[in-house]
Amino acid sequence: MTPPTSHTTRPLLVTGANVGVGYEAARALAAEGHPVVLVCRSQERGEAAMDRIRAETPAADLDLVVCDLEDFDAVRQAAPQLAERAPRPLALVNNAGVYRARLERTPAGFERTMAVNHLGPYLLTRLLEPTLRESGARVVQVASAAHRSGKLQRSPLRQILREPSSYRGFGAYADSKLANVLFTRELARRWPEVTALAVHPGMLSTAIWDRNRTVGMALVRLIKPLMGDPADGGRAVAEVATHPRFDAHDGAYVNRTTVEPARLPDGADTLARELWEVSAEALGLES
Repeated sequence: MTPPTSHTTRPLLVTGANVGVGYEAARALAAEGHPVVLVCRSQERGEAAMDRIRAETPAADLDLVVCDLEDFDAVRQAAPQLAERAPRPLALVNNAGVYRARLERTPAGFERTMAVNHLGPYLLTRLLEPTLRESGARVVQVASAAHRSGKLQRSPLRQILREPSSYRGFGAYADSKLANVLFTRELARRWPEVTALAVHPGMLSTAIWDRNRTVGMALVRLIKPLMGDPADGGRAVAEVATHPRFDAHDGAYVNRTTVEPARLPDGADTLARELWEVSAEALGLES
């Protein structure tokens, strides 16, 4: 991590900031002197996270906006608040994510993993477009090495978003992480004013593995002590969000803090454009 720079007075927006990698990223950024706006599903949990950060960094400059990314109406309500509270953001960190071992759908009828991990961040980023582009912000998608197993060409994208013909928890998660990487590439192509990056923070011992009661997840929980510390992942995300050396890597995939090629399917650029357009259509946005 670098010491605070002239950018320090510009805030960073971090989704899913009350727990896991998002919390650790917000904590690391606050310790460096960056203002941070925590975007959390719950007022209570968001305030508790801010209290924990302030206990370590009493001078932390923190704010909270409540938003559940699977509720697209809530995202539309939160976006103007974020633009008002952070008119010149240094970065938007799209971190919030879920893993669901069994098929679930949101009230709006979308497959939940893709809704939270891709569509919600896509919508929030699109709604903040004027703010992000005018400020030359960095947009960071917290992706995963799991993107390598994504198979977004197995079915029409509209079907994958709403009515998957078959469902495997890890497959849906991998698809959503591939979507994060493709969104990053297409964002870099369409919005030259921003720096778009996808980051794999590591295989970490976070609560995402605790919320599914299946045999497979029980085995994963057994090896959690061997996984990485979420604090290490949070520091990596914070570095990708702020370090000037990443300015030269627009559209890149970052493994922790090392830029490396993503493992993408053939026709990835065409798929990225299609994903952008289908996501816009699903959310009622212009492509």
